[in-house]
Amino acid sequence: MNLKKISALGLSALLAFSAVGCGSNKSSKEKEITVYTSIESEYIPAYIELFNKKHPDIKLNIIRDSTGVITAKLLAEKDNPQADVIWGLAASSCLILDDEQVLAEYKPKGIEKIDKRFIDTKNSTPHWVGTSLWFGVISANIEEGKTKNITAPESFADLIKPEYKGQIVMPNPGSSGTGYLLVSSWIRSMGEESAWKFMDDIHKNMKSYVHSGSAPTKSTATGEQFLGLGMDFESLKLQKNNPQLKTIFTKEDFGWDSEVNALVNKKEIKDDSKIFLDWAISPEAMEAYSINRGLITQEGVNSKVEGYPENVKDRLIKLDLSWMAENRTRIINEWTKRYGSSSK
Repeated sequence: MNLKKISALGLSALLAFSAVGCGSNKSSKEKEITVYTSIESEYIPAYIELFNKKHPDIKLNIIRDSTGVITAKLLAEKDNPQADVIWGLAASSCLILDDEQVLAEYKPKGIEKIDKRFIDTKNSTPHWVGTSLWFGVISANIEEGKTKNITAPESFADLIKPEYKGQIVMPNPGSSGTGYLLVSSWIRSMGEESAWKFMDDIHKNMKSYVHSGSAPTKSTATGEQFLGLGMDFESLKLQKNNPQLKTIFTKEDFGWDSEVNALVNKKEIKDDSKIFLDWAISPEAMEAYSINRGLITQEGVNSKVEGYPENVKDRLIKLDLSWMAENRTRIINEWTKRYGSSSK
């Protein structure tokens, strides 16, 4: 999703969320923070309502966009930061931001309950902390398949079959964290040469590339095409109320990324920013995330999303987030050169 497409939504969302806590007697400067996020817009109001119950005097200005757009915005503003907090951005993006000194150190309360695999270990005091992770799946509209007399794939490798020509939509990795997750995990699992050959072949079957990580799954559910590549939790949640949609956990193991929170590095760091980051990994917040996410980083919090294979955690590929961050620009540039003209 690009800025033009979400401008009206972003403005209305900002107005709605920034109204929180307006009744405080303290100055707005002291009790107001700006939060940049790529969490899906439909989930944010419920989370903010929970935060406001605990901290009604803190006003939150929420700026929401896709992973690529938020990352680019933070990099562009690094010499004059506008955000106070990053909430729910891809870890692979936050590693890039950290290399550019966009992030500040902060060890939020309750960090000892978070799986250590999803906490920054590069710095002596963490610069980011993970809350959940997601991986790529295929969503299939079974009714569309019956109409077109096409069977659903069982693997990403199946997607190069000629019967799927014009039947696939996936996220653009330049703007979507999910898109980059898919592309980078193919490269890591197949090797560079084989992965680009695979993407050349799948490109022949692609209907379009879109800027939102959730859009392919949503448009597949409504029958705009047979197949969408997207996020595990999004597909399973839509599947629950859309029986025509089937979530396919591929034969290949799953490439993944983590949603993380971070404090923005700036001259004046507000105490309220740290209060928000403490809340954002609290048991209350984690339970709220578990309604919409499949894998939660806090010990003892299990997902409420139904439909995952029992061995899902064992099938996550061994991933190098640093490699994803270091190679992001190169991979996206190559992908754009090859396929970018087909992106919407």
